[in-house]
This record gives sequence, structure tokens and C-alpha cells, in this order.
Amino acid sequence: MTAAWHNLYIPGAEPAAVSAALRALLGQHGYTPYDPFPGGTGTPPGLTTLARLFVAPAQDGWVRVLGELDRDWWSPLSAALGRPVLGAWLDDESGGFALASGDQCHETPEAFAPYLRESATLDDLRRAWAGQTQVRPLEDTPETSEGLPPALHDLARQQGVDPRKAGNLFEQLSGSLFGRLSGQSGESAADQEAARAVLMGSGRDPWNSLSGQRVRAIAGVLALPANWRLPTWEAVRDAYHAHRMRERYPRMTPLPGDREALAAVPEVAAYQPVFMGRAEVE
Repeated sequence: MTAAWHNLYIPGAEPAAVSAALRALLGQHGYTPYDPFPGGTGTPPGLTTLARLFVAPAQDGWVRVLGELDRDWWSPLSAALGRPVLGAWLDDESGGFALASGDQCHETPEAFAPYLRESATLDDLRRAWAGQTQVRPLEDTPETSEGLPPALHDLARQQGVDPRKAGNLFEQLSGSLFGRLSGQSGESAADQEAARAVLMGSGRDPWNSLSGQRVRAIAGVLALPANWRLPTWEAVRDAYHAHRMRERYPRMTPLPGDREALAAVPEVAAYQPVFMGRAEVE
């Protein structure tokens, strides 16, 4: 898949309180803040471990945190906020939900019973948890169809190239390349498809994988905010970069892709970045 997806959800919280708790928690583990966006100080050299988070504005009584936070820290975050923390993830290996409350972390459907939708039952949640609930396949969206591996996406942005247009070209070139190779190599079609997936950095939409379907099924019976899945961390990162660039250089002609990035996350100015890192001590 193109990138792992990690989110936290805190009910009844204020974004500023969540941001402050995250900074305090990371600071206790030796992390220091940095600002990689236009007008900031950049990413200091020597940092070997990074925490790159965005705290979304409150929606439907929830605050959503985009980005990966070490799971061992969910319970301390819950204790600091005095509220439960619901964690969700999807990667190449698995996908699911866990709930941190106080000093414990639970990964059972019963722990999520207080967060069911009004029309849902615990049996509905148990079936979704067991992967027994069918969900409709998702079609590609602009946020998931850029077609570029993460490293090339970042390079395109740095060079002032619209990642979406670069992604379309990359898709065409890779398709042409593998089409020519198919008649020249002895590899099977399956081998060629596997190699193409590695080159592209993703295969099919991960949300249509078994793990992705399970996560969507569970979310479907929980009273999560409407923005539980989208926008993605990558979309917020790009929009926030464009927002900061426009703030710092209001008369500058927007870079390729900036207008699209801002249109994808129109409320990006309300997102709070929590970017911190630490250098490992040998």
C-alpha cells in the first residue's frame, strides 16, 4: 500500500488540549519540536525518530489525530486527557481498532460498546470485528489515485511538479514498460504484476483489502465523526504546506498542485501540526 494509515479519536476533547498533551508526552520521551513547513526552521539534522501528527478540528464531538503515535503511549495520553483514546490503523499486515482507557488498552468489541451508533448492536460490532460484515468496494478518489510512490511524491513536490500529473505520467510509463517486458521475459504474469506493485508502491486500494474492509465495517457501527477516514495525513500535509506557503508569500504564484491541495482540505488552517523528533543516543 502507498502509506500506512493511523488515527486516534478522543471523544469530548478540545483540539488545543490534545495538542498540548501530545507535545508534553513526546517531550517526556526526549522529543523536541521542529517545523518543516514554509517559514519554519526545517527538520534538524541528526533526528532519527520522528513523530509527525496533525490534530484535526473537533467534529461531531470528537477530536481526530492523524499520524502514527507509538501504541505504548496511548494509555498515558488517555490518562493525561482524562478521556479514552480510540486508536485505529491499517497497514500491509493488519488493520483494526484498540481502546486505551486509564492504564489499560483493550482490543475487544465489548470495550467499544459505549461507542456504538444508535442503530447498531453489540452483535453487529462482533460480526464486523470478526470480518463477517460485507462492505462495498471503494472506488479510487483523488486522494488515493496519485499513482506515485511516497518518495517520488515528495520529490515531485520539492521540484515544483504537480504530484497528480506526475502520477499519471508514472502510471503510463510503468504500464508501457511492463507491457514491453511481457513479451521479452520469461516471467509469469503474476511475477510481472507483483514487480509492478512493488515499483508503484501500491497495488489495489488497501481499503478494499480484507483488513481494510474490516476496519471500514467496524467504523460503520461506531459513532465516529464523519471525517474518521478522510482527509488522509498526506492530503493534510500537502494542504498545510500550501497554506503556510501562501501565508508567508501571499503574492507568490501558487506552486503546481497547491490549489488542488487546498481545495481538498479547505479547513486546513484549523489543523494543528505536532511535529517532534529525537536523536537516538548510542
